Amino acid sequence: MCGVMSRILVPFDGSDNARDALSFACETFADEELLVLFVVDTSVTYQPERTVGMKLGDIYEKREEEGRTHLSEAEELAAEHGTEVVTTLEHGKPSRVILEQIDDDIDHVVLGSHSQSALERFFLGSVAERVVERSPASVTVIR
Repeated sequence: MCGVMSRILVPFDGSDNARDALSFACETFADEELLVLFVVDTSVTYQPERTVGMKLGDIYEKREEEGRTHLSEAEELAAEHGTEVVTTLEHGKPSRVILEQIDDDIDHVVLGSHSQSALERFFLGSVAERVVERSPASVTVIR
């Protein structure tokens, strides 16, 4: 790209796959702008055992806190690789939010293959699959 810095998006949820994807991005795209995204999933209320009796607003607030914690972990992980990242926390359906971010001038996406349980994946579909199918940018999926 002749000296123009590429923008690399790394969706991050704190899972092992997401950590592996971020490590890969830090090693492979060290000289590029790395954007780490956490999406507070407002499309479904999953993990009912953790949210019984909680109001929806409280659930989202709890997920925001978890998201900020995960983004701090992402910054620490990147620092271990000698890389700086820009972190963002957004709300919505994860695949949709990721695709919207890609439309905002992202050159490449690096993401983990999945983070949900098999049951959740069956009902919700894999975020990675949706992103790979619809992304206008190149996508690297880390297993």
